[in-house]
Formats: sequence, structure tokens, C-alpha cells
Amino acid sequence: MVEVQIPQLGQSNLEVTIETWMVEEGGRVAKGEPLYELSNEKLNQEIDSPATGVLKKVLKAKGEVVNPGDIIAEIEED
Repeated sequence: MVEVQIPQLGQSNLEVTIETWMVEEGGRVAKGEPLYELSNEKLNQEIDSPATGVLKKVLKAKGEVVNPGDIIAEIEED
């Protein structure tokens, strides 16, 4: 199981909002494909999947505020 973690964006430790999930829970994802989008007052950024497999569990929903290092989902690798 791979934990999907919020990356450090830029130099600061700013909280960000999950704008959207590109893959629904239970859906297949490939490493390097866009998985979700983050935003704050300075940026909107798509984040790629860290692994190939099935998005087993979304821990943080669209619209939730998260911080770098937070675990937001789990991917079961093939």
C-alpha cells in the first residue's frame, strides 16, 4: 500500500486546498498520471500519482484544507 502525501510546494509550508480528485476511489491510476489538484491563493497545481494501482481509499475530500506531509489517500499497487 502506497500512502499519497501532500508535497512541499515551493519554499513555504503553506496549507493548500484539495480542488479536485481526477480519479475516484476504486479507480485505476498509473504512476505519473494526474491524481488530484491543489490550490491556495498563489497557485493551482496538478499532482501526479506516486504509484500504479487502484485508489483504495481517499482520506481527504475535495475542498478540505491540508498541509505538506499530510496523508490524503492510499493506493494499492499492482
